[in-house]
Amino acid sequence: MRKLILSSAIAVLLAPPAMACTTILVGNQASSDGSFIIARNEDYSATNAKHFLIHPHVEHQKGQFTSHANGFTYPLPATSLHYTSTADFDTNNQSMGEVGFNEAGVGMTATETIYNGQQVLKFDPYVEKTGITEDAIEDVILPRIKTAREGVELLGQIIEKQGAGEGFGVAFVDQDEVWYLETGSGHQWMATRLPVDSYLVSANQGRLAVYNPEDSANYLGSKTLISFAEKHGLYHPETGPFDFHKAYSQDLANDVLYNYPRVWTVQHLFNPGLNTEIKGGTAFPVFLKPEHKISVANVQAALRNHYQGTSHDPYTNENPKEAYRPISVFRTQESHVLQVRPNLPKAIGEVEYIAIGMPSLSVYVPYYQGIEHYLPGYDKGTDKASDDSVSWQYRKLQTLVMQNYNAYAPEVEKAYAEFEKNTAAQQVSMEKEYLKLYSSQPKQAQKVLQKFEDNTMQQALDLTHRLTNQVLTKMTHDTDMKYHFEGA
Repeated sequence: MRKLILSSAIAVLLAPPAMACTTILVGNQASSDGSFIIARNEDYSATNAKHFLIHPHVEHQKGQFTSHANGFTYPLPATSLHYTSTADFDTNNQSMGEVGFNEAGVGMTATETIYNGQQVLKFDPYVEKTGITEDAIEDVILPRIKTAREGVELLGQIIEKQGAGEGFGVAFVDQDEVWYLETGSGHQWMATRLPVDSYLVSANQGRLAVYNPEDSANYLGSKTLISFAEKHGLYHPETGPFDFHKAYSQDLANDVLYNYPRVWTVQHLFNPGLNTEIKGGTAFPVFLKPEHKISVANVQAALRNHYQGTSHDPYTNENPKEAYRPISVFRTQESHVLQVRPNLPKAIGEVEYIAIGMPSLSVYVPYYQGIEHYLPGYDKGTDKASDDSVSWQYRKLQTLVMQNYNAYAPEVEKAYAEFEKNTAAQQVSMEKEYLKLYSSQPKQAQKVLQKFEDNTMQQALDLTHRLTNQVLTKMTHDTDMKYHFEGA
């Protein structure tokens, strides 16, 4: 997620700022239903409303993309593919797309903020004024690409030519594979193909280590990735194989509290028998085969984690100064889980499960790749609360609950859990009906899909409004008892 643009030397010395994310990637042989999964919490500001957008297919396009974050520009594609995004309200719905699928069936999530090493940034600093940043990545890349690998290659070319304006990790998924790219410096980068039987967790720190330039099927990187490291004393061949993390990333004291606990927690959720310590850091495996197959619901639960059941839970313990930074934070703008099921038509085989706001107090609603429109209000909202914004409807409830988490959260969590369970059953029914129709009656199949989407979005909003009123009623009673002043 975004970070403040500071000089490179200063930025790497400071603790990670209030803008950050958590990413989880799952290979299709590690998932419970053979699907590929990429997921992330987008953490930034609780008052920043998200706009859900569907960008249409455009032919004969001219002009250029201009970033809202800095001076980065890039030519618009002559043919722009149809794609979805969740943009920030103050970018004219043209940038900061964050997550989506395009019509070719490629999905992406951008970005996981990472921090490259102080030493490497002395030699190759971020191109802060004109390099590509989170603001531009999805809206430049996703309209162009037909595969996940193409996404990596195009983003890599841009980094080498125009530079990266900040450190980041970006994940791509299609019907065949998942790729994950990390910056190394202003112009260096590497990417790896996720092993199909494994998962990866990233929490604001470079995670990739192994890089084999001879194995282009599984590794990609900047042309001078290794030679640059050798030239500047970041890698010495006589010490052993090249390690991308050692050469280009960093491990600071702050990571022990801010980043390591999140990676450790997710890895121990999926591998309870894992023998690692929270302070282990670089000892954490990059890729792990889960002890049990991972479902979409498992990933959602991980993104909702706030160390519940432990002394480090800041919400149940009413401790906003808790040292361990939780995965689910109030300033999460949206949490998403992208699922690709290659054995199904793209329209229903690819799903974005998105929870607006803080995921532990929100509901994951499925948005299929074949969706044609969102309900009114999904593209509304600013940094001030309003009644016309869907984002703010969810945020209002979450704000009320956080005033007394122990008293109000349980009923909200229970209601949303029941909604997700019922929705999953309805998805199965809808998909069966869609499959009966899509070959012979594609328009009718599309109507079935869109009707499901309209109903589900509305039902989730209706439930949110009911829960808001329930919590407000309890708060009113509690306030009455606190300031009752009984007497004759």
